[in-house]
Amino acid sequence: MQKMTNFIEKRIAPPLIKFANLRYVQVIQRNGLGIMSLLVIGSIFLLFASFPIPAYLNFLGDFRWTIAAASGVGTSFIALYTVATTSYATVEWYNKNRDEKTDIMQPMILAIASYLLLNPAETVSTVVKGSKTAGTFTGVPTTYMGALGVFAAIIIGILTVEIYRFFVRRNWTIKLPENVPPMVANSFTALIPSFFVVVIWWLIGSVLKINLPQVIADIFKPLVAVGDTPIAMLIATALNRGLWSVGIHGGNIVGGVAGTFWTQMVAANQAAFAKGTALPYTYTSIFQDVYVMTGLVPLALCLLLVKSKRYKGMGALSIVPAMFNIGEPLIFGLPIMLNPLMMIPFILSPVLMNVLAIIFVSIKWIPVPVLSVPWITPAPIKAFLATGGSIPALLFVLLGWIVSFMIYYPFVRALDSAERSGELAI
Repeated sequence: MQKMTNFIEKRIAPPLIKFANLRYVQVIQRNGLGIMSLLVIGSIFLLFASFPIPAYLNFLGDFRWTIAAASGVGTSFIALYTVATTSYATVEWYNKNRDEKTDIMQPMILAIASYLLLNPAETVSTVVKGSKTAGTFTGVPTTYMGALGVFAAIIIGILTVEIYRFFVRRNWTIKLPENVPPMVANSFTALIPSFFVVVIWWLIGSVLKINLPQVIADIFKPLVAVGDTPIAMLIATALNRGLWSVGIHGGNIVGGVAGTFWTQMVAANQAAFAKGTALPYTYTSIFQDVYVMTGLVPLALCLLLVKSKRYKGMGALSIVPAMFNIGEPLIFGLPIMLNPLMMIPFILSPVLMNVLAIIFVSIKWIPVPVLSVPWITPAPIKAFLATGGSIPALLFVLLGWIVSFMIYYPFVRALDSAERSGELAI
């Protein structure tokens, strides 16, 4: 076990840490955090509009559709939000890590404009005395404003900032006297770089007639399909917990790779749920969050039953945070991290939960969770809310806690025995 731990520390951990620190991985992580609040808010409205109690729905009547009108606040234009947060996060990364002082506002607005340019507004031309006048705005196509456009939004947001920086770093800008107010100076500084960015995207979208959002969406479709499989979910779960075991934030690593796919899948599921149609995806980040990563409450309960004062005290201190899915006191305080004895159940428990969830969902004993619920919500309540009020989902999580307790208990007993005998100093 010690050899395995050393191997992970020396061979596995360093490249993964390096990967987590990659520029665009950090940008995508930051981008996901920026959008999550709107997905949660939209899910709350959708839950209130669709809570599966006939008496409640009859009471609401047609007003339920008024409530549901706000449910798409996070999903309907998620690509537009994504291009904004991605460009913001990219500039933020350079300002923080390269000590650049780029004004965030200009490239962020430019990225949004670029995305709209590649999704051109619908116009109608009018004829006055035999000559055409300027088109009249009638609306923006929404096909790639939602989940289908997420990948394109990320790529366009990053490329827009990189092209903008290309000109700014070479000082191909308009210089104004130092006594000019910064807001005015920044606008003129952005003029030449912004012009070339717009021209580049205009050439691609309007002159060459390349539907870039569609092209990018088609490229990523196979990857999304592969990601929506039990095997992919099992790998993501094992990798998440395995990385946490060696002190690396597993959620950040896995989210950096799969987060973009999961964001699109969650948005598509929530849009389908709002319309009452079949869900297009099953194995999303919400599936993992609701049925698999249900917290460390079972471990905290196991610690309360041991004889060692140190571990019993750790259980008492960690039980309340664990109820709200805060596991750091146990991961770093017990510790689980780099603790060969506790790494086994820490990884095994969610993997087994994953297998059970896959089976139970497949045979339709529990529903596919759809709604985004704040991560600090206690796991059984989160399952109940994320599935639109499913009692079987709530009971599944409670069953999972019992199963996890049974997995953790023998290892905790062994840890307690080793602690009291002095055989294991952790």
